Amino acid sequence: MQPIRKILIALDHSSLDHELVDYAKFFVDISEVTDVHFIHEVNIKLSSKLKKDFPDLEKNAIEQRREEIEELIQKHFNPKRVVTHKLTITNDDSGIKPFINAIKEEGIDMVMVGTKQPKDGGGTFTHRIARRAQCHVLTVPIGGSEHLKRTNKYKKLLVPIDFSEHSKQALERAILMASRIQDPVEIICQNVFTVPSGYHYSGKTREEFAELMKKHAMDTYKQFISKIDTKGIEIKPVFSDDLDEDKTTDIRGLAKKEKVDGIIIGSRGKTTAALILGSVAEKLVRVENKFPLLIVRKKGDSEGFLDRIRKL
Repeated sequence: MQPIRKILIALDHSSLDHELVDYAKFFVDISEVTDVHFIHEVNIKLSSKLKKDFPDLEKNAIEQRREEIEELIQKHFNPKRVVTHKLTITNDDSGIKPFINAIKEEGIDMVMVGTKQPKDGGGTFTHRIARRAQCHVLTVPIGGSEHLKRTNKYKKLLVPIDFSEHSKQALERAILMASRIQDPVEIICQNVFTVPSGYHYSGKTREEFAELMKKHAMDTYKQFISKIDTKGIEIKPVFSDDLDEDKTTDIRGLAKKEKVDGIIIGSRGKTTAALILGSVAEKLVRVENKFPLLIVRKKGDSEGFLDRIRKL
């Protein structure tokens, strides 16, 4: 498993900023992070006349914003161990480009972004970052850090698995995080299986075929988990029958039922299925705004969605 050393945190000067900074502090304490880069896009648009009449307006606005965010960081970012951090303020109207460039140029291992309700203008930026970033992506919803302030720890994590190498990486990341927390953490491994449409040709009912699918999943899980060092962490397998052909519904339903503190899922990178159909991870980014969501990608083995499109 590749370590997470450098993280990039996208701030937007909204109420979510303090939650992201708070969450970053917690994540640093349960990970291998050594460098934290905060980045904010001011996006000041001035006409030529305004620039001529007020030549220092843009510079002063950027400096004021820098002071505000620096104050926020000083107040909320105080991890238990020493890490290097810096702040970059840009005035760029090119959307996610400055963030993607920073990820590539600095060798960022994980980017952290906030998730807002659609009515609050959330979703688009986060989804675009998740599709383009060639690194792990952690999305933090409104209220995410407030929950941590009450508990100061993870108690329960959900890891959706399909027994692939990507699932293995996600589970290993969850185990590492759990092992760095003093109190016991439960990890729930959920496999959502789908009964094929032609099941009736077997002469069995749907319920009977679903039982066969579940038994196969249970046997595969035993082989899967036997190859992973669980470090003594409690791991509970759950097998869900995908009744509505939407695995994200089953994942979100279990997360709500179990009251998990976060979801960790592997991304399939540049597989054809992920490109054409849209992976479960990418769909979760679009619809999940209740739980922190960590998408685990193998660095160097994953391309952003648009990068893959360009190569077709």
